[in-house]
Amino acid sequence: MLKMLVVDDDKFERDGVKFLIEKYGLNLEISEADSGESALAFIESNDIDILFSDIRMKGMDGLQLAAKVRELGRPVKVIFMSAYGEFEYAQRAIDLKAIRYILKPVQVSEFIKVVSQVIQLCEQELKSKAQQDRMEEALKKEVRYEKQKLMSDLILGKAEVADEERELSMPITGFDGYCYVRMLMLDSRSRFFDRLDPDLERQLAETVRRGFDFIHLNEFQGLLLVEAFAEESLEALTELGQQLIRWFRDKYGQEVCIVVSGLVDDVKQLYKEYHAMESMLENKFFFDEGTVLLANRTSFATDDVTAAVNNGLEELTLNIQHNRYDVARLRFEQLFDALQGSDHYSVIYIKYVCSEIVKAIFDASAKKNTDNFKVSLESIYRTTKLNDLRKVVLTILEENESSSGNGAEPMTKAIEEVVRIIESEYNADLSLELLAERIYLSPNYLSHLFKKQKRISINKFITLYRMEKAKELLRSTNRKIVDIGQDVGYSNFPYFSSLFKNHYGKSPSQFREET
Repeated sequence: MLKMLVVDDDKFERDGVKFLIEKYGLNLEISEADSGESALAFIESNDIDILFSDIRMKGMDGLQLAAKVRELGRPVKVIFMSAYGEFEYAQRAIDLKAIRYILKPVQVSEFIKVVSQVIQLCEQELKSKAQQDRMEEALKKEVRYEKQKLMSDLILGKAEVADEERELSMPITGFDGYCYVRMLMLDSRSRFFDRLDPDLERQLAETVRRGFDFIHLNEFQGLLLVEAFAEESLEALTELGQQLIRWFRDKYGQEVCIVVSGLVDDVKQLYKEYHAMESMLENKFFFDEGTVLLANRTSFATDDVTAAVNNGLEELTLNIQHNRYDVARLRFEQLFDALQGSDHYSVIYIKYVCSEIVKAIFDASAKKNTDNFKVSLESIYRTTKLNDLRKVVLTILEENESSSGNGAEPMTKAIEEVVRIIESEYNADLSLELLAERIYLSPNYLSHLFKKQKRISINKFITLYRMEKAKELLRSTNRKIVDIGQDVGYSNFPYFSSLFKNHYGKSPSQFREET
């Protein structure tokens, strides 16, 4: 409803205007003031659409009031009342861009005509402004979609920077005055990112407190690209990660793990850094939820790192006891990467961990060969390079894997079963943990094995399969797009539409129209 302020130092005149407004059902919310000064004070703290004011008043008159309103820059429509024959006032009213000028005594027909015309003018302007706002918002969304599509393609290695564009440098996301960007991978062990509030980015801005863009990767992962500084300390980056972890925990009750990339100042670094972050996430099962990992440097925001390593060693030992040396071998490589890349551990401690693995092999062996056990321990403690130490332990594990007759075929069948589950239940709430439970593997090992065989993470595979199914349904059926989103596992339609456009460069409706 439009708002009109009636200003007159004569209460009888104000009551008369209100009476006519109510009697003839004009759609206006009325406020009143008895002087130019009180009217100006009201306008300074309240929005109005129409100022209906007498000209001749004690103190600040109507003309002076209108001039002050114009100085405030308010888009207010002004209607003046004045006695017949005061032409000098009429001229000044024109100079102040008054919309209408009504003479006293007021004629009812003239009053209704003038006020109705001004109401119609206000409504037309509001309609035009709403249309313009929608067009601007649509343009912003389109620009944002295009930018996110480019960023997604660069990060995921689906696009290349041409030779002539080698000088293209950051910022590529529109950060003014900054030369560097860091990526923060937000990873949840349960489905989460397709259920966030539509205004997530506005809410995140209060926590991030720097320029950023957010890219939807899949239901389990999101990616923040934030303004960065060359001199920013690792402690500051870890604290930023912890702030985000606390924010998601407090607002949504959800635990996330965060991986922070290295410093990026050229678009060609994006894929490399993203790959390093994905590799880092493969070690997330060593650590509690709510952990910050720094890519290319294993620094962890946790005081219980040794306990996490011990848990990894315990799982590795369990696999050896169950004669699953293929699992144990990959688990060892993860554990060794974490140990080698960390500044928490000495070489002696790493050798101790390796000797515990050899001891677990000896204890699990039916024929305990003490001589071989001693030789293996000596080879561990004689090594002078960490890479040699890795090779020694891997050789020991591989020899025992060969002797156990545990081939790769069962693991291949396990991955085939995972693919079958995804292809038949892609519209269900699938997660790495759920799939691992279905085929009796640990999430950690399944993640490694799947990526090793398919060259893609499970979450990414699920997303790509769902997108292909959505494309197929859009092309071959007349089902509503919102229903197609649900058919492929996305109950949140805006999220589905955004994800589809990130993958194919066009919204589902645009894709259907063009097809």
